[in-house]
Amino acid sequence: MPAVALRGPAGLLVARHDSPEVAPPARGPRAAVVCHPHPLYGGTLDNKVVAAVARTLRERGLHVLRFNFRGAGGSEGQHADGAGEVDDVCAAVERLVELAGPLAAGPGALLLAGYSFGSYVALTAGLSDARVGALLAIAPPVNFYDYSAIARMDKPLEVVYSAGDEIVSAALVERWLATCARPPRVTAIRGTGHLFHGKVHEVRAAVEAYLVALATAG
Repeated sequence: MPAVALRGPAGLLVARHDSPEVAPPARGPRAAVVCHPHPLYGGTLDNKVVAAVARTLRERGLHVLRFNFRGAGGSEGQHADGAGEVDDVCAAVERLVELAGPLAAGPGALLLAGYSFGSYVALTAGLSDARVGALLAIAPPVNFYDYSAIARMDKPLEVVYSAGDEIVSAALVERWLATCARPPRVTAIRGTGHLFHGKVHEVRAAVEAYLVALATAG
């Protein structure tokens, strides 16, 4: 996972590119950006959930770009309450397309994924980009950010959440899921909390199942 240059609107961002371990899928996304949780609470690209998701994606043949948001983990700039971080994701998408090449440049070729805070900025960045054909939200903090525009979109979405989440209650996530115009794929993981201690392998299994579903969708 070599370091790569990524210039965002607020300056240079620390980034890593995970190359695919197998041939790309015949259908579905061929490259992905994975976004980390809230930087003011220690979130970086090395977060265990983010790293596990990236590993799953590259094992399924996707190029993966992870990066530290502005002001986090050596990246230049300052935290911008989500709005600036959306711009960071857009810059990461452009860099990913450069790294992955033509396979990642067409409509529907990209997947944007995020954990907690990262899900809000990733999904928001992917709403209007035709190259983004799939979205993945892990532990979306629907009680802290406005997910209403995301609920109105018509792109495939997988939502993975903890039934025992102590930060974002399952009831709130489920209430938001009921508002989605296009019903997402949903995986509720039991016996853990917001950090998915002891259950990261179940997160990985959910991501892999989602990729299989995208590759076989009619």
